[in-house]
Amino acid sequence: MIRRLLAACALGSCPALASTARSQAIPQAQLREPLTIMAPAAPGGGWDQTARLMQQVIQGAALAPSAQVVNAAGAAGTIGLARFVTAERGNGNALLVTGLVMVSGIVTNHSPVTLADVTPIARLSGEFEVIVVPAASPIRSLPDLVAELRRNPRGVSWGGGSAGGTDEILARLIADAVGVSRDSVNYVAYSGGGQALASILGGHVTAGVSGLGEFAGQIESGALRALAISSPERIAAAPTIPTLIESGVDVSLMNWRGVVAPPGITRAERARLEALVAAMAGAPAWREALARNGWTDLFLGADAFGDFIRDETRRIGPLVAQRKASAVPWGVGIVVAGTLALLLVGARGGSLPAASIGARSRVTLLGIALAALVGLPGLIGFVPSAAVAFTCIAHAFGSTRVLRNGAIGTAFAVAAFLLFAKVLGIALPPLPF
Repeated sequence: MIRRLLAACALGSCPALASTARSQAIPQAQLREPLTIMAPAAPGGGWDQTARLMQQVIQGAALAPSAQVVNAAGAAGTIGLARFVTAERGNGNALLVTGLVMVSGIVTNHSPVTLADVTPIARLSGEFEVIVVPAASPIRSLPDLVAELRRNPRGVSWGGGSAGGTDEILARLIADAVGVSRDSVNYVAYSGGGQALASILGGHVTAGVSGLGEFAGQIESGALRALAISSPERIAAAPTIPTLIESGVDVSLMNWRGVVAPPGITRAERARLEALVAAMAGAPAWREALARNGWTDLFLGADAFGDFIRDETRRIGPLVAQRKASAVPWGVGIVVAGTLALLLVGARGGSLPAASIGARSRVTLLGIALAALVGLPGLIGFVPSAAVAFTCIAHAFGSTRVLRNGAIGTAFAVAAFLLFAKVLGIALPPLPF
């Protein structure tokens, strides 16, 4: 029995002993060059907290001459991911903090750069989500929040991290569990934990949702009231916070975080970074911080972490992609197509040649244009849908040059797609190729 117990612990079933064995089994790698750790979010969020904790532990254990944290916020971490892949390619002294939020963000933001473009190093920790309200809120418990959500779904606003991330996923899962359409969830996304916290404390949203570590200080001080946590059962780091399940909402969810290296590094560089991170994760200061922040030790080495990322991408991708297209894609398309069609009519003198097309045909064409913008973006992408709509609208207003209209509509739809999806960060259905 004792022999089997020791064998199980050696395989990682006992987190504390596994962590100790990990730090002893892998030699502490000391980098000769300064280490750069990129947090792909604004200061104050979970990725930033992870990066700065890594910085402290690595410098405290003298695992590198120095460690610098760089923030690159936006689009659920995909902006930082793209910058990391481009700027740090081949750099064996750089790490990027990643996690579940980035897996979903890659899908929702149609990122051309994915986690397949980086080098997995290690999964580090996991964290449960907590639902909070300001201390002055009349909402005293999760059942109160659920009752308000059922009464007026759009009237309940949820503040959290980037669109499509763990925070939004949890809010939508809660809505599903209590019989409210997930598409009616009024979720307000912020690029960093600091912005979200300020909005929640200021009463600009009904409730906040994020990792326990991001709200722990405010919960302890009494500035925020914790309604529920997303763990299957109560956790030692927050024993007074009831779970969603015991509050009548059958939902549990854990956010995980890990680190990756740039593409193009050598096997020796990957092994050295894996040894460095393993030594850091076995340090007492790291384990104490995990307990203090309510984070769970989920360490996985490079190969296993790579397999895990691929599994998570297959699991989360379809879930996020199933979100119905909102009014934004076809609303943008209507504005683009309608404006261009009116400009075309104006360029032709503003006349509507009624003799060339009847009123019934005009209404039919406008109906086809609207149907294309509502129903086609999710199937063939925003650009083709907007181009079809523009061609129909232009023809309805008297222009018979179909090929020219299609070319103009496509050009302006591409410009609109790039403006909204890449500059303004508003997700639109991607190009179909």
